[in-house]
Amino acid sequence: MLNEEQTEKQAGLGINVYNQPQEQQTQENQEDDGFFGKPEFYDYSGVELPENYCYDEEMLKEFNELAGKYNLSQKGADNLMSMAVKLTKLTGDSLNKTLAEQQRQKINEYKNALLTDREIGGANIEKTLKTANAAYDYFADDEVQKILQETGLNCHPKVVRMFYKIGKQMQNDTLYGMGTPALPKESREDILFPTMQ
Repeated sequence: MLNEEQTEKQAGLGINVYNQPQEQQTQENQEDDGFFGKPEFYDYSGVELPENYCYDEEMLKEFNELAGKYNLSQKGADNLMSMAVKLTKLTGDSLNKTLAEQQRQKINEYKNALLTDREIGGANIEKTLKTANAAYDYFADDEVQKILQETGLNCHPKVVRMFYKIGKQMQNDTLYGMGTPALPKESREDILFPTMQ
């Protein structure tokens, strides 16, 4: 417990601090840290941006107005901008991780749906994939394959089913251009004079 003398000293300290004129306190703070004193214009070339990041002109304008309103010096504005850039990067990284995790979950859902599909999954999955891959390799160029793989749609039951059906037609030579034409054979006379038979 404080004795009377200690209490008076503490009270005196408090009184001395709080009795300082507000203007004098503000002036001392500004002189001490160099964070105040609005420049003619703000230049953030000293703030390091992460790769592929750039300033949005509208947001930069708002930021400058706010920095000016609070009478921030270039140093003060740079410090705040550095913190804003760091926060933006962390938020972006976190969002990217979340989106990547959601994509992984979606792809796993596609795979599970494919494996449990009554028609093309289960015991039929090996045969299905062999037939579907033949069509996939033949018709989907590298760019299409890349898109399907990145999105996980190469595992989606509807996409696999489509390639499976194409693959079956390729095996049966019923796909136009893949063996026996899909169109029925007709003689030249049948085509030119169909009513003269």
